[in-house]
Amino acid sequence: MKKERIWAGMVAAAGMVAAAGMAALASGQGLPPGPMPTPTVNVGPVAAAKAANPTPSAAAKNQGQKTGIGAGAASVKASGPSAYWTDLVDIDGDGVEEDTQFLFDKQRGILYTYKQDSYRCADRTSQNGDVLMAIYTQGNTAGKPSGSGWYVVAVKAGQCGEKKAGLFGCRFDAGGKPTTCGTAKVKEESGEVEVAVKK
Repeated sequence: MKKERIWAGMVAAAGMVAAAGMAALASGQGLPPGPMPTPTVNVGPVAAAKAANPTPSAAAKNQGQKTGIGAGAASVKASGPSAYWTDLVDIDGDGVEEDTQFLFDKQRGILYTYKQDSYRCADRTSQNGDVLMAIYTQGNTAGKPSGSGWYVVAVKAGQCGEKKAGLFGCRFDAGGKPTTCGTAKVKEESGEVEVAVKK
């Protein structure tokens, strides 16, 4: 009887440790506990590091000038010809470096990134699609903290339980934590995002 009680205590303790580990993992990825109202993307520490130094690495490829980045609704036009390159980076903090497009709009003080990436639905399942991210650099015209920014995800009809295709997004702080999420629209004239919070 005594052995059974000890064993039950050990199982309960192991369960608490596992739960704590999962909570730490979720917080480490910058996502608050519980379901998010819209599709979300993990923002890793590389985002803030890139904001401090928005330049191509020595291994960067396809360097040149472009006036826009992204695809379809998950795209943005720069204020003028801007530095463009592709680089292997781990923007989402999952430990895997992936080929990512970059466009640095120096006039706005925004580093844009784009790639086909996985994102998490409100029910915590994963899907894949177009992900556009904007990271504010020092001295940006919006007056935002360096390393903070926003991202948008192009969701196809049928993905994440959405009947119609749409654009969803979140603003995030300099630590990569989402602050405001909802349906989104990229404003062509400013290169900013408009987020309507889902009720």
